[in-house]
Amino acid sequence: MSESSRDESSEGKSSEDADLKMLNAKRMVELRKRMNLELAKKTEEEQRAERLKNQPTDREVLLRALRDRGDEVLVAAEAAYPREMKIMIPQLAGLVKQGKITSISGGELLQFFRSIGMRVSVNTSISVEDHGKFVSLADKLKQDRS
Repeated sequence: MSESSRDESSEGKSSEDADLKMLNAKRMVELRKRMNLELAKKTEEEQRAERLKNQPTDREVLLRALRDRGDEVLVAAEAAYPREMKIMIPQLAGLVKQGKITSISGGELLQFFRSIGMRVSVNTSISVEDHGKFVSLADKLKQDRS
């Protein structure tokens, strides 16, 4: 081979090397952009999940508004009507969040459920005070007979 053909082939190789380097550099830039986008999406999703985790559930919102054995009525209603309560709890929690309801007593909640046709049964007992102790009414009546 002559010297001129060697120079041309070396020039061709160096231009091909430069083209390859340029292509590799472009690919690296694209990969970095993709990685940055994926990282940004991942951190955004983590932040969203963290915000959702810190928010109370509808059930927790409703439980905060319940008083006077309202939690017992809610548990009894969930046991008796699980599908219906999955609909009712978010609705009631929404009213609490809007400020339309500030607190609900157990009796009011029970009356509400019964008014819409949900027959919720709550365990009740009547206690009377006897010599400084609370005794069930049935036990008190038994003692009085003897």
